[in-house]
Amino acid sequence: MTRILVSLYIPILLGVSIVSNPKICMAQEVLPQVDISGNLKLDKRFLITDSVKIADYPYHELNLKLKSNPSQNLYLYSSIKLRLWDQNLASSLVDLTALSSNNPYELSLWEAYADLYSFIFDKLDLRIGKQRIAWGTADKLNPTDNLNPDDFSDPLNFGEKIPTEGVNATYYISDEYNLGAIWLPSLKSILLPRGEFPLFDDASTLPLPPGTNLTESADHLTFPNRKVENSMYATKFSGVIVEFDFSLSYFRGYDDVPIVNRLVVTPVDTLGNVRLDTYLGFPEIQVVGFDCAGELYSIGLWGEVAVFLPEEVKMIMEMPNPVDPLNPIIQDTIILPEEPYVKFTLGGDYTFKNGIYINAQWMHGFFTERGRDNLEDYVMVGIEKKFKNDEINLALAGGLEIKDIKDLKENYGTVIIPEVSYAPTDNVELSLGAFFLGGKTGTLFYTWKEQDQIYVKTEVSF
Repeated sequence: MTRILVSLYIPILLGVSIVSNPKICMAQEVLPQVDISGNLKLDKRFLITDSVKIADYPYHELNLKLKSNPSQNLYLYSSIKLRLWDQNLASSLVDLTALSSNNPYELSLWEAYADLYSFIFDKLDLRIGKQRIAWGTADKLNPTDNLNPDDFSDPLNFGEKIPTEGVNATYYISDEYNLGAIWLPSLKSILLPRGEFPLFDDASTLPLPPGTNLTESADHLTFPNRKVENSMYATKFSGVIVEFDFSLSYFRGYDDVPIVNRLVVTPVDTLGNVRLDTYLGFPEIQVVGFDCAGELYSIGLWGEVAVFLPEEVKMIMEMPNPVDPLNPIIQDTIILPEEPYVKFTLGGDYTFKNGIYINAQWMHGFFTERGRDNLEDYVMVGIEKKFKNDEINLALAGGLEIKDIKDLKENYGTVIIPEVSYAPTDNVELSLGAFFLGGKTGTLFYTWKEQDQIYVKTEVSF
């Protein structure tokens, strides 16, 4: 049975289809060995702001990973991800005939790539396929990590990314220095959460003409034309200086978070009720980055800085003209100036002799923030201590959002995350924790204040 399963998964690793062949079992002895591993994550959240309510955006997840080394110069890897949401989507009796009406799911080929070692030249390696290209040295808060789109399907799990198709070449100049070049054929956008989670402003917060009332709204998304000249590319030079790893990088492509570039207000009656159509696109960006990481006196230190060079984005607003209905009023406002802005993250960690571990980071500019005047500061701190032969772990994490340091009392947001986890065996972990969010009006964490929750998680590895 195991051999049959291996033979079925080989096409996934190779990224090709296979035609059914009754003689396939005869060829099993020559198939390369495939290592199969994975993990199962079960995640249940309970919102506790007013009454206890089950949150609908978290998901359970099954990951299956397959690896193979057919030859010395070839490595194959793929992973399959199955996500399952606890949501009730049925709106009629007919919908109840489908299992997915109560448990919607998504099955995805998460990664699938081939590594070609010593490709053409001895010191040149090539990775082709759907892959996660991770840049930066900070702990998940990486402003230089812009090649893969953000995965905000779980908004409270910061820093997750989605693998995308590309070609990644690395030339090893020496044992300490290498030069990388990356080509991404097309833009892939941010993945947003299912259900109710206020990650972006909705239509009700957008400006409308005085005396109007919004009754209908729709949004329209436009991607860059899929021409070769619109593909994205990047390069990075990496090395080691005085036992500190560092890299200099450059990325040219698109912001994966859409931005509003046009609003159209249309009257639906003579009582002032209007329809709002919102048009969004993806602005071009260039990013010059630097990062480094190392250890000093047993303290882990890291830092990275990214200089963003965006294109100018204007928001054009078309409004009804009461004097001349055939000629609407048109206004345009620059919402993203063509001026550089800088994001950075500085951090470090340390483990004390008594086993207490602490991690602290300062992030300037959240993932979804852009523009010199729109960047806020976030200080994130976590502390952990293990007990009973590392079976029990107590952790407390917290974050302070600073919108305006000059008037901090009215411009801050907070998040507190206590957690206790228990590992009865090496491959099983049970966790109980909570998120408490709040702050002052206008901050990001304040918009999430209704998301206070308790969570129960189980993770099994195999």
